[in-house]
Amino acid sequence: MAKHTRGVAYGAWLLLAVSIAAVIVAAINTFNVGNGISYTFGTYLVLFSTAMLVIGSLLITFVRGMSRGLSGFVSALLLIDLLGTGFASYLLEATILVWLMVAGLIAWLIHVFADPASGKRSHPTTTNREAMSS
Repeated sequence: MAKHTRGVAYGAWLLLAVSIAAVIVAAINTFNVGNGISYTFGTYLVLFSTAMLVIGSLLITFVRGMSRGLSGFVSALLLIDLLGTGFASYLLEATILVWLMVAGLIAWLIHVFADPASGKRSHPTTTNREAMSS
C-alpha cells in the first residue's frame, strides 16, 4: 500500500499570481488619469475586490490547516469575487482585467477540481478501509 503525500496546489498558486497581477492592473486603472475611468466608484470597487481576491488566494495557498467547510466557503467566496470583478471590469471596459478574471476562473477550476485535497488522498483502487488505516 503506497503512502500519498500532499501535492503542490498549482491552481491556488496560479490564482494567487493572477490576483496579484489583477490588483496591479486595477490600481493602474484607478489612478491613471488618461484612461477615462480613473477615480470613479467602479474603479475603487474593482480595486477593493481584487485586493480581497489576493487575500483569499493567500488563504487557500498558504493556510494548510483549514477544515473542509472553511476551505469550501473561501473557495465559494473566491468564485463570487472572480465573477463580480469580471462583470464590473466588463462594465468599466477594462479589457485586461476581464481577461485576468477569465484566467483566474480557470485557475479556480484547477484548484477545485485538480489540486490535491488532503494528505490522505486515496488512490482510485484503494478501498476506504485501507485509506483510513494509513
